[in-house]
Amino acid sequence: MTKLKLNLFFDIIFSYLIFFVLFYSWINFYKKNIVFSVITALILAIIVIFFIFSLKAKRNNKHNLKLKEKEKIKEDITKLMFLETPKLVDFFYHTLKDKNAKKHKRFLETNSQIVYPFFDETMLSVNSLINILRETIKHKKEIIILCNAAHKDCYLFVSKISNIKINIYESEETYLKFFKNGYIIPENVVFAKPKKLSFKELFDYAFQKERTKSFLVMGLILIFSSFFVFYKIYYLIFGSLLLFMALLTRILPYFKKIKK
Repeated sequence: MTKLKLNLFFDIIFSYLIFFVLFYSWINFYKKNIVFSVITALILAIIVIFFIFSLKAKRNNKHNLKLKEKEKIKEDITKLMFLETPKLVDFFYHTLKDKNAKKHKRFLETNSQIVYPFFDETMLSVNSLINILRETIKHKKEIIILCNAAHKDCYLFVSKISNIKINIYESEETYLKFFKNGYIIPENVVFAKPKKLSFKELFDYAFQKERTKSFLVMGLILIFSSFFVFYKIYYLIFGSLLLFMALLTRILPYFKKIKK
């Protein structure tokens, strides 16, 4: 925890200094007043840093929560694929709000619905869908098919049936509507903790924190050179771009380290 706080403190100071240099360089380029440029750059850098790191903290919390939820859904739905049919039916029987539900061999029947959990395939096919309907359509009730995912042709096929209401719930909708805390899936298989998601390797490589020093040094050289050359604007533009790239290596939290 202490290390994380130190890293955050360093990132804030580092980012503040870069923004200060950027603001000062551009304000001084137009205003030619050192005191005004320094004071304005200090204030603007504080405002921008406060806004960026507040937004970053909120985004990180939402991202981590969403990521954990998706990992939980994926893990639990995958566990269902390893359950034998009686245990699978029994699991959903305990999650139904209607306690008067009747258990059949492969599905559940309530007063108004047929709930058919189907996790024999990673993706529900049209052929499997037809077999399910053959087994359940005679009950003349709304049919809810629970699955990991469904082929798009399944939805097209279902849309053509008008006399029976048929809903296909994929993993996330199944999880949200049928899973309850307190009834645990029997574990026939145990999963390792899933790896965190990352962006494409190209961005991973470009924005590793190890590149901060290179971007920073080159950017500062160009920025300071702009005070002594005639065509200042070119040095300011490219120097600012390099400092901005150095800033990204500290602010963006999702780029993993690529092994060379």
